[in-house]
Amino acid sequence: MIKTDSNGNEQWNKTFGGQHNDYGKSVQQTSDGGYIITGGTDSWCTGSSNTRSDVYLVKTDSSGTQVWQRNFGEVYWDHGNSVQQTSDGGYIITGYWHGDTLLLKTDSNGNAQWIRTFYIDNRNDGPNQGNSVQQTSDGGYIIAEGSSWFGSALRKTDSNGVEQWVKRFGDGTDTFNSVQQTSDGGYIITGTTTAAHGAGDSDVWLAKLSN
Repeated sequence: MIKTDSNGNEQWNKTFGGQHNDYGKSVQQTSDGGYIITGGTDSWCTGSSNTRSDVYLVKTDSSGTQVWQRNFGEVYWDHGNSVQQTSDGGYIITGYWHGDTLLLKTDSNGNAQWIRTFYIDNRNDGPNQGNSVQQTSDGGYIIAEGSSWFGSALRKTDSNGVEQWVKRFGDGTDTFNSVQQTSDGGYIITGTTTAAHGAGDSDVWLAKLSN
């Protein structure tokens, strides 16, 4: 993790992890001035790091000094792709969980409150993952998902992570990477699309959805 001033000059940098592969995928400043990071850890997972990884969650203070770390996982490859602090002071994470899209809610200390998993295709036979998550104005969550087989999806849940709706787009070479709720209550999504939708090879994809 690197902190810069307003001109991009480095102020400090910090590293986290252990003896094996660990990585960060998403960071956000928290309400106390610190930072929350999610990614994946081989070092802190239970079981062999050669066969699995865990979702990694690290909380720091405003100087980047670690306050606590948590890992979540079972027997396969799991990791976090996006994290956001929620209105109750906890955290919401999306990523990859045993081949499915992960939605994980923690309290302010990083303790899991609930875990939900979803898949894009009804056959549940392809790898899916959540790439971006945001808490919505109604207290629920919106997830941008991608699958290497079944394209992309936008999924809305309530505040407990129970699915309210899902919309699927594209094919296996298209993916949504980021989503934000817009001022009109809809959603703006960006990602990557293939020549079937763009100008040739892969292109930037921008899509606007109503609420």
